[in-house]
Order: sequence, then structure tokens, then C-alpha cells
Amino acid sequence: MARYIVCSIQLKPSKIKGRLPDVSYTYISFYSHIGHHYEITNDREDAYEFEEFELKEAEFIADCWGMEIKKLI
Repeated sequence: MARYIVCSIQLKPSKIKGRLPDVSYTYISFYSHIGHHYEITNDREDAYEFEEFELKEAEFIADCWGMEIKKLI
């Protein structure tokens, strides 16, 4: 069964000229009470993993928060 996460990606300019930008991710946290309130986290290990039957809910959250859905392998 497939699993998904809802996340967004931010690029921050590097403080050192000529370096690639720093990449940071924001995830919907597993501390969220899906359907009631949502929390965000920058730690991948705290990300809520949506089951395939929760995909509609994940799409709704991603749309509201301006995030993306990523399928886990």
C-alpha cells in the first residue's frame, strides 16, 4: 500500500557567494489531529505519513497550505 507525505520546499540563498542555495523542507507533523488542527515540522522523522485511503485528505491539506504531496517509496 502506498504512503504519502505533504510537504513544501524552501530555497534560501547561500551566505557564501557562488554556492547553491540551502534547501529546507516543511512537513505536516504527525502531532496533527487530521481533520481538526494541523502542525508543521521541519524534521522528516516527525512527518505524518498518509495512507492511500487518506489521499483525498492529503490533497485537501496540500491545497490549503500551498504544499505538495510526495509519494514514499
